Amino acid sequence: MKKTAAVKRINRGQPVLAKGRAVVGIDIGKRKHAATALSPQGEIIAQLASFPNTREGIDRLERDVLRKAGGPGKVLVAMEATGHYWMCVYHELRRRGYECAVLNPVQTHAQGRTRIRKTSNDRICSEDIARVAQSGKAHATRVPDADTAELRMIARHRQRLLRAVMATERYAHTLVDRIFPEYADILSKPFLPSGQKLIGQLGLAPDNLAARPKEARQVLHAASRGRIAPETIDRLLDAARNSIGTRQTEQVAEGQLVSIFEHLKLLRGQIAAIEDDLAERIERINSPLLSLGISTTLAATIHAESDPIADFRTPDQYVAYTGLDPSLRESGDTIHRQGKISKRGSPTLRHALYLAAFVVCRKHAYFQRIYRKHRARGKTHRNALVIVAHHTARVIWRLLTDNRPFTKRPPIKSNPRLKQKRSQSRRRKAG
Repeated sequence: MKKTAAVKRINRGQPVLAKGRAVVGIDIGKRKHAATALSPQGEIIAQLASFPNTREGIDRLERDVLRKAGGPGKVLVAMEATGHYWMCVYHELRRRGYECAVLNPVQTHAQGRTRIRKTSNDRICSEDIARVAQSGKAHATRVPDADTAELRMIARHRQRLLRAVMATERYAHTLVDRIFPEYADILSKPFLPSGQKLIGQLGLAPDNLAARPKEARQVLHAASRGRIAPETIDRLLDAARNSIGTRQTEQVAEGQLVSIFEHLKLLRGQIAAIEDDLAERIERINSPLLSLGISTTLAATIHAESDPIADFRTPDQYVAYTGLDPSLRESGDTIHRQGKISKRGSPTLRHALYLAAFVVCRKHAYFQRIYRKHRARGKTHRNALVIVAHHTARVIWRLLTDNRPFTKRPPIKSNPRLKQKRSQSRRRKAG
């Protein structure tokens, strides 16, 4: 099949405009989709109740719906951002020369609620999507380019592995609390190499440790390189002799702990490799975010969720995308209230900015003043950090937009009229 040239991309925030063209709405599913084509006057041209998520299915969509609606250049295709299932259809249609827009389901679901009867199926939903796109009230969601998509996948995979590490550690703590509940009170970090060595060689059953005190001392002393005080080891053995552990499933739990330690070692190795990859990518683009003092990993995560920054025309749009903008409720003359942050947009970006707020508060007086001001007004530590994260988002938008490093004082904007007056004044003095 003949492929056409690259199609103009609809950027985030831009209204989806049909411009007198036919509109095809596609209801995205996991394995099958549905499509409806509307004429510029809103009449149904063609419908496809179901077509598979394969090349044959896209060929059928093009033959039975898209070509009847006008073909490439004469059709606007709209679909919902349903998980990741829309991506293959979107990119295949763009390769075939069709202009595509991805809509947030919040916009399309509102159209379905306008029907009096509570009826819904894939065919009806595809018609709703087409009508929302044809109305001109919908706005396109973000579709990243290839480089940003790669960076985003890597950064989000790191987050996924970190969550897996935390979940695994939580389960390991439940095993320790079941066998030897006093253990964590004596060793504040029970899963350091010394604790892992003890569990791997002698186990964690209190009766077993109490029966082999000499071996336990040798293992902990050697594994910690003498950093664990003898008094601490004595307290641990004394707690083992008086422990109230369950005494049940001790061998199984010890075996699971050894398996967990190996699994955590593998996960942490993968996370370290990902962080090295992110650092290389950030160094290649010479990110201005590093001037804030944040790590390369945090800068890469912000880039992955923010690029291209040109999608956001103002800092307010960017802050709204992060979900750090306050929710607002107004009604009549009596209700005018700002509530908690909206939490719309990218949760990964919002979390990264919250972590960045910790760093910039320590390193820059500008953000320190913001934090102290709101703490003095009675805000909690977390609320003050959220406010700092809000201001950090605005600063990041400016740094990425201008492609410049952070400075203590923002650069003075050039004023052409002021320059003209100064040059005229110099000429008069010279004359």
